[in-house]
Amino acid sequence: MALTRRDFLTRVAVGIAGLPLLKGSSFAQMRGKLGYMKIVDNASLFMGMEKGFFKREGLELELVPMVGGAAIAPAVASGDLQIGWTNVISLYQAHVEGFDFKFISGGATNVKETNDTHAIQVLKDSPIRKAKDLEGKTLAVNTLNNIVHLMAMAWLDKNGADPAKVKYVEIPFPQMEAALVAKRVDAVSAHEPFVTASTGRGVTRVLAHNWGEVAPKFLIASWFASNKWVQKNKDAARAFIRATNGAIDAINADISGTRALIVKWTGLGADLAKKVALPVFEKGISEKEIQVTIELTHKYKLLPKAFKAREVISELAPRT
Repeated sequence: MALTRRDFLTRVAVGIAGLPLLKGSSFAQMRGKLGYMKIVDNASLFMGMEKGFFKREGLELELVPMVGGAAIAPAVASGDLQIGWTNVISLYQAHVEGFDFKFISGGATNVKETNDTHAIQVLKDSPIRKAKDLEGKTLAVNTLNNIVHLMAMAWLDKNGADPAKVKYVEIPFPQMEAALVAKRVDAVSAHEPFVTASTGRGVTRVLAHNWGEVAPKFLIASWFASNKWVQKNKDAARAFIRATNGAIDAINADISGTRALIVKWTGLGADLAKKVALPVFEKGISEKEIQVTIELTHKYKLLPKAFKAREVISELAPRT
Protein backbone atom coordinates (compact mmCIF):
# COMPACT_ATOMS: atom_id res chain seq x y z
CA MET A 1 0.00 0.00 0.00
CA ALA A 2 1.15 3.57 -0.64
CA LEU A 3 2.26 5.99 2.04
CA THR A 4 -0.66 8.17 3.11
CA ARG A 5 -0.43 11.85 3.96
CA ARG A 6 -1.41 10.98 7.53
CA ASP A 7 1.48 8.49 7.75
CA PHE A 8 3.88 11.00 6.30
CA LEU A 9 2.79 13.76 8.66
CA THR A 10 3.22 11.37 11.55
CA ARG A 11 6.79 10.85 10.42
CA VAL A 12 7.20 14.63 10.23
CA ALA A 13 6.12 14.97 13.84
CA VAL A 14 8.39 12.18 15.01
CA GLY A 15 11.34 13.41 12.97
CA ILE A 16 11.05 17.02 14.14
CA ALA A 17 10.81 15.99 17.77
CA GLY A 18 14.32 14.54 17.65
CA LEU A 19 15.98 17.40 15.76
CA PRO A 20 17.54 20.64 16.98
CA LEU A 21 15.83 23.73 15.60
CA LEU A 22 17.79 25.98 13.28
CA LYS A 23 17.04 29.65 13.79
CA GLY A 24 17.87 32.39 11.34
CA SER A 25 20.06 30.24 9.13
CA SER A 26 19.53 29.45 5.47
CA PHE A 27 21.45 29.09 2.27
CA ALA A 28 20.30 32.61 1.38
CA GLN A 29 23.13 33.56 3.78
CA MET A 30 25.26 30.79 2.23
CA ARG A 31 24.84 28.74 5.38
CA GLY A 32 22.56 25.81 6.05
CA LYS A 33 21.98 22.29 7.26
CA LEU A 34 22.20 19.19 5.10
CA GLY A 35 20.87 15.76 6.04
CA TYR A 36 22.96 12.85 4.80
CA MET A 37 23.66 9.19 5.45
CA LYS A 38 26.97 7.47 6.16
CA ILE A 39 26.66 5.28 3.10
CA VAL A 40 28.56 4.69 -0.13
CA ASP A 41 25.89 6.49 -2.16
CA ASN A 42 26.74 9.81 -0.48
CA ALA A 43 30.26 9.85 -1.94
CA SER A 44 29.64 13.14 -3.77
CA LEU A 45 29.20 14.86 -0.42
CA PHE A 46 32.33 13.25 1.00
CA MET A 47 34.39 14.25 -2.03
CA GLY A 48 32.95 17.75 -2.09
CA MET A 49 33.85 18.33 1.55
CA GLU A 50 37.33 16.83 1.24
CA LYS A 51 38.21 18.78 -1.91
CA GLY A 52 36.64 22.04 -0.72
CA PHE A 53 34.10 22.34 -3.54
CA PHE A 54 31.31 23.57 -1.26
CA LYS A 55 33.56 26.03 0.53
CA ARG A 56 34.80 27.32 -2.82
CA GLU A 57 31.19 28.09 -3.76
CA GLY A 58 30.74 30.05 -0.53
CA LEU A 59 28.59 27.39 1.14
CA GLU A 60 29.01 26.73 4.83
CA LEU A 61 27.34 23.38 5.45
CA GLU A 62 26.37 21.94 8.78
CA LEU A 63 26.23 18.20 8.08
CA VAL A 64 23.63 16.20 9.96
CA PRO A 65 24.09 12.41 9.77
CA MET A 66 20.73 10.65 9.83
CA VAL A 67 19.46 7.08 9.59
CA GLY A 68 17.42 7.54 6.43
CA GLY A 69 14.70 9.31 4.49
CA ALA A 70 12.09 8.70 7.19
CA ALA A 71 13.91 11.31 9.27
CA ILE A 72 15.45 13.43 6.51
CA ALA A 73 12.24 14.17 4.56
CA PRO A 74 10.28 15.46 7.58
CA ALA A 75 13.21 17.70 8.52
CA VAL A 76 13.30 19.18 5.00
CA ALA A 77 9.52 19.62 5.10
CA SER A 78 9.76 21.47 8.41
CA GLY A 79 12.67 23.66 7.31
CA ASP A 80 15.10 22.24 9.85
CA LEU A 81 17.17 21.03 6.90
CA GLN A 82 17.61 22.92 3.66
CA ILE A 83 18.81 19.95 1.58
CA GLY A 84 18.59 16.21 2.16
CA TRP A 85 19.18 12.80 0.62
CA THR A 86 16.38 10.42 -0.32
CA ASN A 87 15.64 7.44 -2.52
CA VAL A 88 13.36 8.11 -5.47
CA ILE A 89 10.35 6.12 -4.22
CA SER A 90 10.11 8.06 -0.97
CA LEU A 91 10.13 11.32 -2.89
CA TYR A 92 7.45 10.08 -5.30
CA GLN A 93 5.23 9.08 -2.38
CA ALA A 94 5.70 12.46 -0.73
CA HIS A 95 4.94 14.22 -4.03
CA VAL A 96 1.54 12.58 -4.53
CA GLU A 97 0.66 13.54 -0.95
CA GLY A 98 1.22 17.19 -1.77
CA PHE A 99 4.77 17.90 -0.60
CA ASP A 100 6.82 20.15 -2.91
CA PHE A 101 10.07 18.19 -2.85
CA LYS A 102 12.28 18.35 -5.94
CA PHE A 103 15.50 16.64 -6.94
CA ILE A 104 18.12 19.33 -7.44
CA SER A 105 21.11 17.36 -8.71
CA GLY A 106 22.22 13.99 -10.00
CA GLY A 107 23.00 11.28 -7.48
CA ALA A 108 23.63 7.54 -7.25
CA THR A 109 22.59 5.44 -10.24
CA ASN A 110 22.34 1.66 -10.51
CA VAL A 111 23.61 0.22 -13.81
CA LYS A 112 23.14 -3.39 -14.85
CA GLU A 113 26.27 -5.56 -14.63
CA THR A 114 28.84 -2.77 -14.25
CA ASN A 115 27.37 -1.06 -11.18
CA ASP A 116 24.81 -3.43 -9.66
CA THR A 117 24.59 -2.35 -6.03
CA HIS A 118 21.77 -4.63 -4.88
CA ALA A 119 21.02 -8.36 -4.89
CA ILE A 120 18.59 -10.99 -3.70
CA GLN A 121 20.63 -13.49 -1.69
CA VAL A 122 20.02 -16.95 -0.26
CA LEU A 123 22.15 -19.23 1.88
CA LYS A 124 24.97 -20.83 -0.05
CA ASP A 125 23.38 -24.30 0.18
CA SER A 126 19.79 -23.13 -0.33
CA PRO A 127 17.65 -25.13 -2.79
CA ILE A 128 16.22 -21.85 -4.12
CA ARG A 129 17.53 -21.39 -7.66
CA LYS A 130 14.98 -19.21 -9.46
CA ALA A 131 12.24 -16.66 -8.84
CA LYS A 132 9.47 -19.27 -8.87
CA ASP A 133 11.16 -21.07 -5.96
CA LEU A 134 10.42 -18.08 -3.74
CA GLU A 135 6.65 -18.59 -3.92
CA GLY A 136 5.45 -19.60 -0.47
CA LYS A 137 8.72 -18.38 1.04
CA THR A 138 9.70 -15.36 3.14
CA LEU A 139 11.83 -12.56 1.71
CA ALA A 140 13.40 -9.83 3.85
CA VAL A 141 13.41 -6.21 2.68
CA ASN A 142 14.74 -3.27 4.67
CA THR A 143 11.50 -1.28 4.41
CA LEU A 144 8.08 -2.38 3.23
CA ASN A 145 6.44 -0.38 0.43
CA ASN A 146 9.65 1.28 -0.72
CA ILE A 147 12.37 0.84 -3.33
CA VAL A 148 13.74 -2.53 -2.15
CA HIS A 149 10.26 -4.02 -1.81
CA LEU A 150 9.23 -2.59 -5.20
CA MET A 151 12.22 -3.98 -7.09
CA ALA A 152 11.81 -7.40 -5.47
CA MET A 153 8.17 -7.61 -6.59
CA ALA A 154 9.02 -6.39 -10.08
CA TRP A 155 11.83 -8.96 -10.45
CA LEU A 156 9.62 -11.82 -9.26
CA ASP A 157 6.90 -10.79 -11.69
CA LYS A 158 9.34 -10.44 -14.59
CA ASN A 159 10.77 -13.90 -13.94
CA GLY A 160 7.56 -15.90 -13.79
CA ALA A 161 6.76 -15.80 -10.07
CA ASP A 162 3.69 -14.34 -8.42
CA PRO A 163 4.81 -11.52 -6.07
CA ALA A 164 1.60 -11.96 -4.07
CA LYS A 165 2.66 -15.51 -3.13
CA VAL A 166 5.80 -14.28 -1.37
CA LYS A 167 5.77 -13.07 2.23
CA TYR A 168 7.76 -9.87 2.77
CA VAL A 169 9.15 -8.97 6.18
CA GLU A 170 10.99 -5.84 7.26
CA ILE A 171 14.55 -6.37 8.51
CA PRO A 172 17.35 -3.74 8.48
CA PHE A 173 20.21 -4.51 6.09
CA PRO A 174 22.80 -5.15 8.85
CA GLN A 175 20.56 -7.83 10.40
CA MET A 176 19.60 -9.68 7.23
CA GLU A 177 22.44 -12.19 7.16
CA ALA A 178 21.74 -13.28 10.75
CA ALA A 179 18.04 -13.72 9.96
CA LEU A 180 18.94 -15.85 6.95
CA VAL A 181 21.36 -18.03 8.92
CA ALA A 182 18.75 -18.48 11.67
CA LYS A 183 16.25 -19.61 9.01
CA ARG A 184 13.79 -16.85 9.97
CA VAL A 185 13.68 -15.91 6.29
CA ASP A 186 14.41 -17.81 3.09
CA ALA A 187 15.98 -14.95 1.14
CA VAL A 188 17.05 -11.35 1.61
CA SER A 189 17.08 -8.35 -0.69
CA ALA A 190 20.30 -6.66 0.37
CA HIS A 191 22.32 -3.60 -0.60
CA GLU A 192 26.04 -3.00 -0.70
CA PRO A 193 28.25 -3.38 1.29
CA PHE A 194 26.23 -6.24 2.78
CA VAL A 195 26.03 -8.17 -0.51
CA THR A 196 29.80 -8.31 -0.94
CA ALA A 197 30.47 -8.86 2.77
CA SER A 198 28.13 -11.84 3.04
CA THR A 199 29.13 -13.56 -0.18
CA GLY A 200 32.79 -12.91 0.61
CA ARG A 201 32.44 -14.85 3.85
CA GLY A 202 30.88 -17.73 1.96
CA VAL A 203 27.59 -17.46 3.88
CA THR A 204 25.35 -16.54 0.97
CA ARG A 205 25.20 -16.59 -2.79
CA VAL A 206 23.52 -14.16 -5.14
CA LEU A 207 20.25 -15.40 -6.58
CA ALA A 208 19.90 -12.33 -8.77
CA HIS A 209 21.08 -8.77 -9.16
CA ASN A 210 17.42 -7.93 -9.39
CA TRP A 211 17.65 -4.16 -9.71
CA GLY A 212 19.62 -4.35 -12.95
CA GLU A 213 17.30 -7.01 -14.32
CA VAL A 214 14.23 -4.85 -13.69
CA ALA A 215 15.67 -1.58 -15.01
CA PRO A 216 19.06 -1.54 -16.76
CA LYS A 217 19.77 2.00 -15.51
CA PHE A 218 17.93 4.12 -12.96
CA LEU A 219 18.49 6.77 -10.32
CA ILE A 220 18.46 5.18 -6.87
CA ALA A 221 18.62 8.33 -4.75
CA SER A 222 19.78 11.92 -4.81
CA TRP A 223 19.79 15.35 -3.19
CA PHE A 224 16.49 17.16 -2.84
CA ALA A 225 14.96 20.30 -1.37
CA SER A 226 11.56 21.89 -1.11
CA ASN A 227 10.67 23.87 -4.21
CA LYS A 228 9.67 26.80 -1.99
CA TRP A 229 13.21 26.96 -0.63
CA VAL A 230 14.75 26.60 -4.11
CA GLN A 231 12.67 29.47 -5.49
CA LYS A 232 13.75 31.75 -2.65
CA ASN A 233 17.40 30.68 -2.74
CA LYS A 234 18.28 30.08 -6.39
CA ASP A 235 21.85 31.37 -6.12
CA ALA A 236 22.57 29.05 -3.20
CA ALA A 237 20.89 26.10 -4.96
CA ARG A 238 22.99 26.71 -8.08
CA ALA A 239 26.11 26.92 -5.91
CA PHE A 240 25.25 23.56 -4.33
CA ILE A 241 24.72 22.01 -7.77
CA ARG A 242 28.06 23.34 -9.06
CA ALA A 243 29.87 22.02 -5.99
CA THR A 244 28.21 18.62 -6.30
CA ASN A 245 29.04 18.45 -10.01
CA GLY A 246 32.67 19.24 -9.25
CA ALA A 247 32.70 16.45 -6.68
CA ILE A 248 31.20 13.99 -9.15
CA ASP A 249 33.87 14.85 -11.72
CA ALA A 250 36.50 14.23 -9.04
CA ILE A 251 34.91 10.88 -8.13
CA ASN A 252 34.91 9.68 -11.71
CA ALA A 253 38.52 10.79 -12.16
CA ASP A 254 39.72 8.88 -9.09
CA ILE A 255 37.61 5.86 -8.12
CA SER A 256 40.32 4.38 -5.89
CA GLY A 257 40.59 7.68 -4.04
CA THR A 258 36.83 7.71 -3.68
CA ARG A 259 36.93 4.29 -2.06
CA ALA A 260 39.45 5.62 0.45
CA LEU A 261 37.10 8.52 1.28
CA ILE A 262 34.27 6.05 1.79
CA VAL A 263 36.36 4.31 4.44
CA LYS A 264 36.96 7.61 6.22
CA TRP A 265 33.38 8.88 6.11
CA THR A 266 31.38 5.69 6.59
CA GLY A 267 33.64 3.54 8.74
CA LEU A 268 33.58 0.74 6.20
CA GLY A 269 36.62 -1.57 6.39
CA ALA A 270 39.34 -0.78 3.87
CA ASP A 271 39.40 -4.28 2.38
CA LEU A 272 35.64 -4.34 1.90
CA ALA A 273 35.62 -0.81 0.49
CA LYS A 274 37.95 -1.99 -2.28
CA LYS A 275 35.51 -4.72 -3.33
CA VAL A 276 31.98 -3.33 -2.99
CA ALA A 277 30.05 -2.43 -6.11
CA LEU A 278 29.68 1.34 -6.36
CA PRO A 279 26.79 3.10 -8.06
CA VAL A 280 27.47 5.39 -10.98
CA PHE A 281 27.65 9.04 -9.95
CA GLU A 282 26.12 11.35 -12.55
CA LYS A 283 25.71 15.11 -12.69
CA GLY A 284 22.45 15.10 -14.61
CA ILE A 285 19.00 13.63 -14.05
CA SER A 286 17.18 11.72 -16.77
CA GLU A 287 13.43 12.34 -16.99
CA LYS A 288 13.11 9.13 -19.00
CA GLU A 289 14.75 7.03 -16.27
CA ILE A 290 12.72 8.73 -13.54
CA GLN A 291 9.53 8.03 -15.48
CA VAL A 292 10.30 4.31 -15.57
CA THR A 293 10.45 4.04 -11.78
CA ILE A 294 7.38 6.25 -11.35
CA GLU A 295 5.39 3.88 -13.56
CA LEU A 296 6.76 0.83 -11.73
CA THR A 297 5.85 2.30 -8.36
CA HIS A 298 2.30 2.90 -9.57
CA LYS A 299 2.05 -0.54 -11.22
CA TYR A 300 2.79 -2.30 -7.94
CA LYS A 301 0.39 -0.06 -6.02
CA LEU A 302 2.95 1.86 -3.99
CA LEU A 303 1.57 5.05 -5.55
CA PRO A 304 -2.14 5.84 -6.01
CA LYS A 305 -1.40 7.51 -9.36
CA ALA A 306 1.43 8.11 -11.80
CA PHE A 307 2.64 11.56 -12.84
CA LYS A 308 5.16 13.23 -15.14
CA ALA A 309 8.81 12.97 -14.09
CA ARG A 310 9.36 16.69 -14.56
CA GLU A 311 7.07 17.33 -11.58
CA VAL A 312 9.74 16.07 -9.16
CA ILE A 313 12.83 17.56 -10.83
CA SER A 314 13.84 21.14 -10.06
CA GLU A 315 14.07 23.51 -12.98
CA LEU A 316 17.67 24.15 -11.83
CA ALA A 317 18.72 20.52 -11.91
CA PRO A 318 21.04 19.50 -14.76
CA ARG A 319 19.45 17.03 -17.21
CA THR A 320 20.87 14.10 -19.13
